[in-house]
Amino acid sequence: MKISLICFTRAGAGLCVRLMEGLSRSGDVCEGFGPEGSGLLQVNAPLKAWTGDQFERKEGIVFIGATGIAVRAIAPYLKGKEKDPAVVVLDDLGRFSISLLSGHLGGANELATRAANISGGQAVITTATDNHGRFAVDLFAKEHGLFISPLSGIKDISSSLLNGDNVGFFSDFPIEGELPKGLCKDGPLSPSVCISIKDHLEEEWKDSLLLVPKIAVLGIGCRKGVSFDTIKSAVDQVLFDWNIKKESLAVCASIDIKKEEPGICQLAAFYGIPFVTYPAEVLSKAKGEFSSSSFVKQVTGVDNVCERAAITCVEEMGGGKLLIQKQPHHGVTVALAVRDWKVEI
Repeated sequence: MKISLICFTRAGAGLCVRLMEGLSRSGDVCEGFGPEGSGLLQVNAPLKAWTGDQFERKEGIVFIGATGIAVRAIAPYLKGKEKDPAVVVLDDLGRFSISLLSGHLGGANELATRAANISGGQAVITTATDNHGRFAVDLFAKEHGLFISPLSGIKDISSSLLNGDNVGFFSDFPIEGELPKGLCKDGPLSPSVCISIKDHLEEEWKDSLLLVPKIAVLGIGCRKGVSFDTIKSAVDQVLFDWNIKKESLAVCASIDIKKEEPGICQLAAFYGIPFVTYPAEVLSKAKGEFSSSSFVKQVTGVDNVCERAAITCVEEMGGGKLLIQKQPHHGVTVALAVRDWKVEI
């Protein structure tokens, strides 16, 4: 995590240094801010302005001081659990480490616990599912890299489990391990959790909280100079036709002669996914049955780009299968492979 720590007293400065050293050993990147003469960075702006800047740049903020100071500082910048950074507060003696904001998705519960271990104090965790030992769907999603839709559904799942009600659990992928108490595979219940890459679920599961794994590889081929809008339109159409959630996309793949193709580069940037390319000789060794084009082979050196690129990439990720064969759209070809994946409870 990228973490900023701020303190207001000399005792707090000593604790700040200890926390920075301990967190850095775990791989976190820390910046410490404190009063003049503390040896820490100086805050050259009002605290609220400093806090707003940290909200935009950091994944975690640790206040060493009164909880009220932290609450007033962060209040203007709260956006939602999927956007807010983790916020933790410690007293300047390190006796209590309080998870204040984004306990699960932001990682504040974990950060508070680690800070308490460093300070020798007590972590204070107030999220109900943790304290009652119940399944926390948002934490589960974070640990498995799953997109949550809709976020508002988290509350219904947690409330039902805390009330002792069963929650349905369905997955399009193999499940390894025993389901936690309260989760039931016997049939759709209300509410339910569904793990799938489908954009629209079957009727019986359509009101479920959807968890989407990022396991799809998008294979792209195109004529030189095809615009971003044309490529995106082709991809959007394929995802719509095959009922695939765009949040499942993990990688975009093509042939190396397209590694600087502006439209594909822009597409990968738009989806926030890496763009990987392979030489024709590598793609030609991909295993499977592929749509063949003599024209494509004449131009690129291999008979198919999009399918072979998708399979080559997914094999590097541990194996998978071609889910969508070559789909042509206005000078663009699109294919989709899905890597082998399972739900580990």
